[in-house]
Amino acid sequence: MSPRTITDKEFAQREIEIIEIARGLIEFECITTLTIDKLVAAAPYSKGTIYKHFISKEDLFLAICNTCMSEIKELFIRALAFNGSSRDRLEAIMVSYLIWAKLHPAQLFAVLTAHSPSVTACSSDNRLIEHNQCEHQLMELIGVEINLAINTGDLTLPPDMLFEQVTFAYWSAAWGAMALIMSKGESIKLEPMVLERESFTNSRLILDGFGWKPLSNEKDYNQTVRKIAHEIFQPELDTLLKMGTPFIFN
Repeated sequence: MSPRTITDKEFAQREIEIIEIARGLIEFECITTLTIDKLVAAAPYSKGTIYKHFISKEDLFLAICNTCMSEIKELFIRALAFNGSSRDRLEAIMVSYLIWAKLHPAQLFAVLTAHSPSVTACSSDNRLIEHNQCEHQLMELIGVEINLAINTGDLTLPPDMLFEQVTFAYWSAAWGAMALIMSKGESIKLEPMVLERESFTNSRLILDGFGWKPLSNEKDYNQTVRKIAHEIFQPELDTLLKMGTPFIFN
């Protein structure tokens, strides 16, 4: 009797299931120790079935990264619904990004691992295309607010500067704080650093540096952050509290 042929929808659902199992393994261990053999042991599928979805361990890593980025995008979209200035909504994006990172600390580094040349070299073309699309969509969401700020006069860029540079500066400042603080281990130098505080400090230094109005000495952004978090992300705040890692407000 020949095996049953599954539909495209069933194939996609099975792939989602496998990715979620892999994400669960990462939360208990870490991305670097995840192997296909460990995934096979945890999943109700054979190694052959798993290789129908992922051509390599690296391809699986990139699939996990893409799933994480899709979740971050949905949080960004919620953040951008905040009723405030364009700069307020940039703060809302930072809130959403921090919340996701605290909800999925181990998977934050799965996203970083996906940028490794060894991962991209061993991943499928379709997975790489999907990854590029995910990154573009995230950057585009931030870019919309930057363009809005320019059009309303809240942000004036020097003639030799591209708005993409603002996007990069903001993104790298956010990512850098998360990557350093959340991986600090026993580092004495990083011990006093608080993820939320340092992330918002970076945000305000970057945006004030660009002259994005209202400047932080003109508005209480700490109060804005509280309002954003409670109005938009209360369910996530409740989850973080239950996890024992509450969102820390300044």
